[in-house]
Amino acid sequence: MEGKNKIPAVFKEDLKKLLQSIDELESIEKGERLCKVCSKVVSLENIQLIIPRKDKIYDFICDSPVCVEEYNRKNELKK
Repeated sequence: MEGKNKIPAVFKEDLKKLLQSIDELESIEKGERLCKVCSKVVSLENIQLIIPRKDKIYDFICDSPVCVEEYNRKNELKK
């Protein structure tokens, strides 16, 4: 099965711990993070993807199927 990507998943009950470990929990709870695709405020209830960038910077994608599809499409174009 070469060529398969490993996709880490986080259970909803572990989301706060993960966000706290990357110093993003407070920002999410304050409504300071926006979806990279639609600019909607990302919350604990609607967060779908966390994309690590350089220097401990993260992009977030909301749970809108349109946003997830758009992010995946753009990501495929970069390959």
